[in-house]
Formats: sequence, structure tokens, C-alpha cells
Amino acid sequence: MVTFDPCERLKTIEKQLIPAILTSARENTTSDIKTAIELNLPILEDKCYKLVEKCEKKWPQCNKEIELCNRDNIKKIFSGTREKLEKIWEDRKKEEGSESG
Repeated sequence: MVTFDPCERLKTIEKQLIPAILTSARENTTSDIKTAIELNLPILEDKCYKLVEKCEKKWPQCNKEIELCNRDNIKKIFSGTREKLEKIWEDRKKEEGSESG
């Protein structure tokens, strides 16, 4: 089994997972988007805070290369992602409403 260091995991979350969540939201139903906002995103954000603790101990300079290796940036990035998801959700709700009405 391959184990990634916490900084690499944060980098993967930042560069691949968060963009994939947004892309997926554009293709899913409102209930899937709401689940991402209410459940998946908070779990992932909490995981990032746990990873950054490990990262800060072993590689204190990591935050210069990886944005998520900083608590303030985690908060900003996840807040921004949440706002984008909520906008997608609102737009999708309007679309679904106009299709059924």
C-alpha cells in the first residue's frame, strides 16, 4: 500500500478533488449538490485540518507551495467552494423548476 505524505494529500485535494466536486455538481441533481454542500464538503474540510496539523509538524515550509497547507487558506478555499456549489444548486433548482412548470 502506498502512503502519501499529508502535504501531497492536501495538494491532491486542492488540485484535483475540489475541482472534481465542482465539475460533478454541474452534472448532478439538486439533491446530489445539496449532499456535497451539507455532508461531503464539511467532511473533506475537516480532513484537511487534520492533515495540515501533520503537515505543519513535519514540513513547516509546505504552505509556500501548497495553498491548503495553511489553516486560513483551507477556510477560504472551502468557503469559496461552498459558495460556488450553492450557486450551482440555486441555478439547478431554477432549471428543474422551469422544466416541470
